[in-house]
Amino acid sequence: MTKIIRFIAIALICIQAMPSFGQQTDVPVFLSSELEFVWESENTLEIPESAFYDATNNCIYVSNIKGFPSGQDGNGYISKLNLKGEIITHKWVTGLDAPKGMAKYGNFLFVSDINDLVVIDISKGEIVKKYPAPTAIFLNDVTVNPKTGTIYVSDARASSIYRLKNGKFDIWLKDVQLERINGLTFKDDFLCAGVLNKILKIETDTKLINTLVDNTGSIDGLLNTDENTWIISDWIGNVQIIESGKIKKLLSSAEQQINAADLGYIPEQKIILVPTFHNNRVTAYRLK
Repeated sequence: MTKIIRFIAIALICIQAMPSFGQQTDVPVFLSSELEFVWESENTLEIPESAFYDATNNCIYVSNIKGFPSGQDGNGYISKLNLKGEIITHKWVTGLDAPKGMAKYGNFLFVSDINDLVVIDISKGEIVKKYPAPTAIFLNDVTVNPKTGTIYVSDARASSIYRLKNGKFDIWLKDVQLERINGLTFKDDFLCAGVLNKILKIETDTKLINTLVDNTGSIDGLLNTDENTWIISDWIGNVQIIESGKIKKLLSSAEQQINAADLGYIPEQKIILVPTFHNNRVTAYRLK
């Protein structure tokens, strides 16, 4: 009897540790009918800040801060998940401090890490270079110009954008319009940025800044899913969709103090990946 009880207890622990595909551990206070829960990862991630879908390698990378967001403690790492939310390698790449945004170009993953831009060789699963930015305060999101391979990184606390081009990593643009800049992405050859209460379009040749969407509230994750559709998150726990300039809430877990950090997206399945930060999971929802 004792052996049976022990076996049942072990089985229950294993079941609890597995990602959920039929039910959600913490259902958001508000969940739109346009959004369908798909899965959630184990809650063994450690302050996941960003999720990035790698279509070539059919996996998801998750940056884990594991400490203070600005702490240079060496505890940060990148996890690798499959497309079902199962953790393939918990600590796939280590040796970071507080990694956040990620972007991929060729066989390399570029990760912001407080005041470094870290380059990971994906095939080797190891750091091959770090570009220091000594004057940076809080490097956050990362994006790449898919045509040129030029990397752009937001500095959320300095109203700045850094650029890596021809091996040189330095401030590319600093402007009062970049207040609380966070999410970055490329659309139609323009660099787009989520700042306080708006989405901006920046011409990379002239650095001319225009407003694409106004009255958004704070922006953490920034996704462009088609010509007229944006999906944004704010760190406190809201995810919204913007269609032709009209903003509509998709989910809110703010009351539960479950965050919604830097979003990822699987376009083939219309799945939004939401890192929950202190909730230590990535949750996946499908747009209906």
